[in-house]
This record gives sequence, structure tokens and C-alpha cells, in this order.
Amino acid sequence: MIRDDEDGIHTEQLVLMNEIRSDMEKLDTMLEGQGPITPELRTQASMIADKLDALSDLMR
Repeated sequence: MIRDDEDGIHTEQLVLMNEIRSDMEKLDTMLEGQGPITPELRTQASMIADKLDALSDLMR
């Protein structure tokens, strides 16, 4: 946990940023083949959008 982060917001932001970075790397790998849009690709994009939304809420 980050020092002086009593409410855990900064820690949660860091966790979400790391998860988003990992998800973007996975999505990039999926797109390298430039094949059709698969259900897995849609799911991955949806997961990233959900995390970005959560991060946006934390930033307010």
C-alpha cells in the first residue's frame, strides 16, 4: 500500500493502471494478426473499458 493513502484511492488507481496496461498489451497481441473481430477480442476491449471507467470515477 502507498504511504499516506488512508482511503486506498491511490493504491486502487495504481492497481487499475497496471491492469489496464496489461490488458492493452494483450489486446495489442490479439490485433497483431489483424484477423476478424472475435468474441475474445470484444471481451478484452470491454474489460479495458470497464477499468478505464472505474479509474475515471476514482480520479473525480
